[in-house]
Amino acid sequence: MEQQDNNELAKQLRCPTGDDGVKVGNTMYASNSNMIYKTIDRLNIKAGMQVLELGFGNGRHLPYLFSKEKNINYRGIELSDVMLSEASEFNKELIKQHKVVFTLGDDSGKIAFDDKSIDNCFSINTIYFWEEPNKYFQEAYRILKSEGQLTLAFIQKDFIQKQSFVTPEVFHFHKTEWLIRLLTNIGFYNIEQWQYMENTTNKVGQHVVRPFVILKATKL
Repeated sequence: MEQQDNNELAKQLRCPTGDDGVKVGNTMYASNSNMIYKTIDRLNIKAGMQVLELGFGNGRHLPYLFSKEKNINYRGIELSDVMLSEASEFNKELIKQHKVVFTLGDDSGKIAFDDKSIDNCFSINTIYFWEEPNKYFQEAYRILKSEGQLTLAFIQKDFIQKQSFVTPEVFHFHKTEWLIRLLTNIGFYNIEQWQYMENTTNKVGQHVVRPFVILKATKL
């Protein structure tokens, strides 16, 4: 039964659904808020930028993003229609002001934006669900403008693969060094890395000391 519960939680973490999905979305935000804010702090957002987020969850972090710079255009892509609904309700004023647009996507690795149309693309705690990160990196490179940046935040492999709710049927584990090689091979340069340790509560309510990484890569 415990393994079945872990499998269900893993699926919900990848793509929250139903009433349980709302609860999981709230849990993810509570657990990951420090990581989210640290990532936003590293984005180097400027007025007039076109900003894209892959996997925005329940969208509770957008007020913090807009506190950094009000005059940006934010676009978000999400797998979960439950999260899209939650984020839309929470950010309805930003949507009314035409500053925010949320859309549903898929897990094909394709990003439905024009070439060289985005200044800043970021994604937090989603890379575990990308079976082939290279596809997403190539698409990010395509849609980014010259000197545009891709920023990724994720829990270190050695830690996350030991969590009880992390199942190999849903999660994919990638070492930081390998991700950096992929980014470099595609053409990104000036890849910066920050490592953090944080006290937080994991997805099953356990208090943990968790290591995470932020990578930021620039397009030529």
